[in-house]
Amino acid sequence: MFGFLIAVLAGAATPMIEAPLARPVARMMGEGFDVKDTEMRALAFMIAMIIAGILCAVFSSGSALGLAVGGSVGYFAMRLLRTAQRMIEDKRS
Repeated sequence: MFGFLIAVLAGAATPMIEAPLARPVARMMGEGFDVKDTEMRALAFMIAMIIAGILCAVFSSGSALGLAVGGSVGYFAMRLLRTAQRMIEDKRS
């Protein structure tokens, strides 16, 4: 369960690590490996999941499935929350 929570946090943090981590990593890849701006969010998500995997290994918790599901839930957390809020508001009216 702890690994799942780590992955949810990593997925939710993806937009925040795009500029400080993903862009420097893309620059370090060199000119031979062109990372487009549209791919930057995917690169940030990969970095976040690598960090989550390392944390799960350090704390000996989580599984690959838990990381995948938790990362996906975290990545789309704001959209899921807005959808749930709209559904609740629609039922009230």
